[in-house]
Amino acid sequence: MRHFSNKFFIVIVLGLFLIIAAGCNANTGQETKSTAATEPAVSKTSLDLAARHPASNSTVATSTEPLGEFSLDEIGASNIVDVNFVESKIGDPNWVIIDGREKKDYDKGHIPGAVNFPNSIVKTLKDPMDGRVIPGDRMAKLLGEIGVSNDKKVIIYGKAGDYHVLCEMGPLYFGLSEWDYLDSGYEGWVKAGKKVETTPVKPTPATFTAKVVNPNMYVSTYQMAQIVESKDPKYYIIDVRSEEEFNGQGIQGVRAGRIPGAHSYPVNKNLDKDTKALLPLDKLAELYKDVPKDKTVILYCHRGCRTGFAFLALRALGYKDVRVYEDGFVVWNQWLELPVEEEHFLNFRGDIKTTVEQVKEMTKDQAGH
Repeated sequence: MRHFSNKFFIVIVLGLFLIIAAGCNANTGQETKSTAATEPAVSKTSLDLAARHPASNSTVATSTEPLGEFSLDEIGASNIVDVNFVESKIGDPNWVIIDGREKKDYDKGHIPGAVNFPNSIVKTLKDPMDGRVIPGDRMAKLLGEIGVSNDKKVIIYGKAGDYHVLCEMGPLYFGLSEWDYLDSGYEGWVKAGKKVETTPVKPTPATFTAKVVNPNMYVSTYQMAQIVESKDPKYYIIDVRSEEEFNGQGIQGVRAGRIPGAHSYPVNKNLDKDTKALLPLDKLAELYKDVPKDKTVILYCHRGCRTGFAFLALRALGYKDVRVYEDGFVVWNQWLELPVEEEHFLNFRGDIKTTVEQVKEMTKDQAGH
């Protein structure tokens, strides 16, 4: 994700290097017998992790309890919509159209009636440092400022193929009634010959009340650790990062690799290579044919952004129990007591100048988070 500066990443990895050099260590390979499958109580794994890594008040997924029941039927709708559908909703007071791109792109041209945050939506509804979904009070304020109330239906769009604008379905988690995605994005709108405007739209503020529909939609790191430790077959973990990252070759933290037991479904597999539109349902069904519908499906990537397309696809295909590991690999890889398959460590070598150059080289081509 290029909108987060490489300088931030460099500062983070250098800081972690100093911590590690000072003597932090952990056993990443030890396996212990899970109690989650036989006891409804909190597992020792979660309690131990919580003691070493207390939950932040700026994080939404913090539960140390065993993961509970959840159904997509409990939350608002999230449909894949086309340009004609969006055109039919322009001017409808029940709908809000959000342009999730940067303001400079919005100012050059946007769908009539579309509102826009001063920064891109992903910089607004997700934390700009680690990319986690912002807390409910902050999200409520920001959504209200652009005219979104809980009962409004929202269409979100960005550039073609830009998964960032979905923001891990955060508004649905906090009680929005509908969060639809314009397939093919702004480019698809223009290609279809639809009308565009350049005058910014001044939104009418509304009141949005954040109310978590079911906290089990997001899986915490404590819960993910329980699941991995237990090897419970009821869970099916999907890694939507690139094949390189899955196989420990693309490093964006202290460790490269993957969460044990995960299956690789890279985000780009959901898209037409030329148009960047989502594949038709029959092709998506073929892509996900080996994902059992009777399992609890947990999606993750580095910082959550790339989970959006798989979430939309699986829901459109009739899956009912699809969750998101909200902390993502950005947290998992840096809690060194957690196991990683195909584990490789960031190689700090030589003087600080050399290390900085290495980090710049590794991150320059990594556009997706």
